[in-house]
Amino acid sequence: MQPYFRIQITTPQGHEYSGEVVHARVPVPGGSVGILANHAPYITAAAGGICEVREKDGSEKSFNVGAGFFTVSHNQAVLLTQTFQAAQPQTV
Repeated sequence: MQPYFRIQITTPQGHEYSGEVVHARVPVPGGSVGILANHAPYITAAAGGICEVREKDGSEKSFNVGAGFFTVSHNQAVLLTQTFQAAQPQTV
């Protein structure tokens, strides 16, 4: 089993997503940042865009998020964002 960490996405309306994930990609000014388990403590501004997570069971989820703040500490990540919406699966 891959190491994992807990991530929580919160808006002013409340908690939108919480899960145990092996990887998260969060939009930040100028690009995105990828986070794995045991990441060093980190805090940054978050940009609007697509946030992607791979849960510990292997499933992948994407969310449209707004600007805010992102922090990682002690295997817990928190994205505080103005807006949140589950991204629609892309069809080919």
